[in-house]
Amino acid sequence: MFRCPSRLLPLLLALAPLTLPVTAHGAETLLDVSGGVVATEPRLVVRVTITNRGDAPAGSIDVLGELLGERRESHVPGVLARGASDSVTLEFRPAASRAGLHALTLLLEHPVEGPPDGAGNPPMASQRAFLLLALGANPGEAVRIDAEPLTLDVRGNLVVRLESRDGEPQRVELRALTARGLRPDGEPIEVTVPAHGQATVQLPIARAGVPRERRQALLLVAETLDGPLARTSVAAASVDLQPDPARLPRLRTPLLVLGLVLVVFALGHELRARHGTRTTTPA
Repeated sequence: MFRCPSRLLPLLLALAPLTLPVTAHGAETLLDVSGGVVATEPRLVVRVTITNRGDAPAGSIDVLGELLGERRESHVPGVLARGASDSVTLEFRPAASRAGLHALTLLLEHPVEGPPDGAGNPPMASQRAFLLLALGANPGEAVRIDAEPLTLDVRGNLVVRLESRDGEPQRVELRALTARGLRPDGEPIEVTVPAHGQATVQLPIARAGVPRERRQALLLVAETLDGPLARTSVAAASVDLQPDPARLPRLRTPLLVLGLVLVVFALGHELRARHGTRTTTPA
């Protein structure tokens, strides 16, 4: 059993460079994350502080955290005004896990103004973030992650390159974590990263309801499978949703107008025909 240090190493915001905030009536919501360890025994207690960096207030924020194979949920009640901050605490059991560098991954969601979906649920703003924690030791990150931007219609492959940071070969498990509206189309994969050069892999990503013509972001998490210490690397990747490829949605309004014109023309023709029949006398 090990003890984790009573601080968070280092304090990282995952999605600030790549997330496109959710827009509601011209206002934007973007949540910034920071945090610290409150206690290490008998449980690891992490305080997560959420700050609203956007242009719109954010109300009733749900926080889902995952660390060491455990999931914990919390909630920020009320409305978080622009520039305001609030905190939640998440409790985990670290005793059975490897010492080393681990990622606390976060999913932040809150309702926004707009029409409900097909099931009557309100639209939700959803974004990913993360913090790195050193438990017992900080061996540093093992690999560097670089992902090409993905342009997505329904399904696509995110191209990811991994490179060793210390000149040693690494064996890692790579997984993608998405916000609402996207999903990884497969299980985490095992990647062998050479001592020098890059390993290139493809992660299938699928659209799962996110609006089109919008940029989303996801997290890529790579954790070493070998060695006494865990070494976790996290990076963000961007996904651009393509416009609707079907012609009918783009032509819906012109076709509706044309249909109304034809209906009016047909009614006018019918009225004129009836009027002519009533006013005509036999020869």
